[in-house]
Amino acid sequence: MIKIKIQKGKNDNPIFKINIKDKEIDKYKFLKRALIEGRSIKGNFNYEIPLRYLVPIVNNLDKDSLSIDRYSKLEFLEFYDEYEEKYYASFTATPRFMKLWRMEKCPNIFKIKIDPKTLNLTKEIAFRKVQIEFDSII
Repeated sequence: MIKIKIQKGKNDNPIFKINIKDKEIDKYKFLKRALIEGRSIKGNFNYEIPLRYLVPIVNNLDKDSLSIDRYSKLEFLEFYDEYEEKYYASFTATPRFMKLWRMEKCPNIFKIKIDPKTLNLTKEIAFRKVQIEFDSII
């Protein structure tokens, strides 16, 4: 059984933690990339991995072998930069988060919601990309 948790970190940033055994890592090969980019921690959860891997992990794992911690946060906001190299996430649209959004040329901000019973993810647009059009005056 793989157990996941999203909790609030410093500065209102989401932290994605996972509890997985070695035999499950061998069974699900696609998890190795996430675990390599993450770090090993002590406690009930043995890895802290980047939040951008949440959607692929939840969508590709069997729903029978996955569970969400009862204290986990179930929704957050996210956006990528123009080239999808940098990833930003927050639980609320704080002024600092929105400043980063403007610095990255205002891409779409998505709201991710997790249903704890069915383990389905919904991804909807919370803030649309700003389109500025200038009419030329001749």
